[in-house]
Amino acid sequence: MQFEQGNNLPRVKVTNQSSILQMVYHCGPITRADIAKRLDLTLPTITTNINTMIAAGLVRELDSPEPADRRHGRRSRLLDIVPDARRFIGVEMTGSETAVCLTDYRGRVLDRRAAPAPSRDYEENLDAACSMVRELLDRNGGADGLGFCVPGLVDSETGVLKVRPSYNWYDKPILRDIGRRLDLQCPVTVENNACARAYGASLFQRELLNSAPTFAYLFIHAGIACPLILNTSSAFGSIVGAGEVGHMVMEPNGPQCTCGNHGCLEAISSDRAVIARCMDALARGGAPVLRSLCPVGEEPGMARILQAQRDGDADVCRVVERAVYTLGLAIANIDNFTCPHAMLIEGKLFRSEDNRRQLLEVVHHNVCNVKRTDTDFVFVEPDEFSGARGAAAVAIFHDLQSAAE
Repeated sequence: MQFEQGNNLPRVKVTNQSSILQMVYHCGPITRADIAKRLDLTLPTITTNINTMIAAGLVRELDSPEPADRRHGRRSRLLDIVPDARRFIGVEMTGSETAVCLTDYRGRVLDRRAAPAPSRDYEENLDAACSMVRELLDRNGGADGLGFCVPGLVDSETGVLKVRPSYNWYDKPILRDIGRRLDLQCPVTVENNACARAYGASLFQRELLNSAPTFAYLFIHAGIACPLILNTSSAFGSIVGAGEVGHMVMEPNGPQCTCGNHGCLEAISSDRAVIARCMDALARGGAPVLRSLCPVGEEPGMARILQAQRDGDADVCRVVERAVYTLGLAIANIDNFTCPHAMLIEGKLFRSEDNRRQLLEVVHHNVCNVKRTDTDFVFVEPDEFSGARGAAAVAIFHDLQSAAE
């Protein structure tokens, strides 16, 4: 049987400090009066805590453009986070590449590095990732938190990667293994890489969400995931799973997936699947335009595949159209089931305007027309460091909950 933890004065103080700091971070610039109203706390409580945060260098006062308060004859002072008060390292380790970046409180990238993975071996990948972190620390000094993200099912509470089937990584204690390699004096968090991107969007790109109280983040790469985020009105909200939608069966008896099943979305619409189907076409003597773009013996990447599509390669167009169509069906199913107010979509396929247009046509044709259909679909430009920056956002999110303690 579980019981809720009781409250005492020190715990209430810490809770208030955390709530106030998060309010300043997510809603700043903001006045003390607005914070008091939103959190239902007294103005003296807000003032006392804010003064402590200003003294600690976490929060700063700004001049308000609003007219002076007629009762007191003075202008309200706006409060905002101090961006360079703290620094955070984010790491994304995919198995094929590792990206590392150092950010400030607002997600501005101060330093970064990316490199191909040395092999598919977990230990070698982690050795290389930790070496890159150490290099950033040597160049820039310490950090106040480190966020680490990987594809697959991650237990963020224990920092364990439960499974990454395509690499045969099972029950990998990432948090413990990082601790054995790096002598860090800061907290370390571990998260799924699609979830990390959702954190990054919520903390650093809130303009994309347009105040949506719920949103989903569809990430298409070697795999496909779509975590759902609830209650984002003033803070990050709560995340609902890693959203491993890549293993929804879209074509029974279709192509085999890395998970062992057949016809999974990932086996049809992921970057890896699109590249594999295009390579099959090349092996059969087809895809002439793509062949002319690829050096002999070199695997075609997504950039060349999209170029071949633009140039009218019929074989490539069939592969891409199938991938986009199947993704559209999957998104319609997700939208019918979860009804998010917004869905952010990140994938190299959608650097093509034609593919974006086809996707939305399929989605709108297949969503249930008796429910609300106002989900805002927003395409996010893929970036080599979006996962690492998202991992830093995870570290920032956890820091905001404890920074004032």
